[in-house]
Amino acid sequence: MSAYDDRNVAEKRLEAVDDRTVLVDYGPMHIYIQATDRGRPLIALAMEGGRRAFGVLEEIARFLPLLKRKAAQINATAALPEVVRKMIGAAQKMEAADLTPMAAVAGASSDAVADYSIAKGGTKIVVDNGGDVALRLKGDETARVGIKTEIDASRPAYLLVIRVDMGVGGVATSGLGGRSFTKGIASAVTVLAESAALADAAATVIANATYVEDPAIKRYLPETVYPDTDIAGEWVTGAVGEIGTAKIDEALMQGLAAAERLGDKGLIVGAFIAVKRKVAWTPTLNPYIKDLR
Repeated sequence: MSAYDDRNVAEKRLEAVDDRTVLVDYGPMHIYIQATDRGRPLIALAMEGGRRAFGVLEEIARFLPLLKRKAAQINATAALPEVVRKMIGAAQKMEAADLTPMAAVAGASSDAVADYSIAKGGTKIVVDNGGDVALRLKGDETARVGIKTEIDASRPAYLLVIRVDMGVGGVATSGLGGRSFTKGIASAVTVLAESAALADAAATVIANATYVEDPAIKRYLPETVYPDTDIAGEWVTGAVGEIGTAKIDEALMQGLAAAERLGDKGLIVGAFIAVKRKVAWTPTLNPYIKDLR
């Protein structure tokens, strides 16, 4: 459930922040793009990807009324832009009645830029759209991905090294305190999937699944802070106070059950879930995850 806002998309910013990284700042889009060829920076290619990002946002903005409908009610026709179709497809594959395609907006945007860029050259493209990351790797390239136990944490607590043979093209994080609304109580849910769009939608579903009943959990209607939300009338989590260990374990188990369901369907490679001070992850991540604490 995204708090995407298209009311200020007129001002465009595209600039190189170092010799290998480009920043795209345009309305709700804040993207970092890196393009390399066997370690050699391709800043011109990253800049070209940034210009493509402007077009991606404009395509999405044109179809916002459609994208704010429940995904199950939408027919993704060939007449729609590819990024819009991928948002719809990712949300529909989750088979969650309350999901709209906006659950995949950041991931699908990252995918669109990454796909465009890797087709132009390079062996490694990384597109980071506010923590929803599209990866395109060739040959023996790898990508190091930090995992936080709280979305606003200053540094990651775990590390994953992504290789080509893992089939991971996207990493997305959802949870309490992020850019989007959540119905659960997870402080962070990080998902690995074939695409960033799938990872983004799945992270939303898994994070939502962590909700448990407790007086210390405060909820509110999202339209009270964002009138144009795509989930008006549906309660979201505002704060989680001190809750017991049993409730934390219950939330983790519910999140893992949702992750395993999506994994069994081949929609995700794995998921990491943090609730308060406890973490859990799907067994599929065991060979790749490293504790940095």
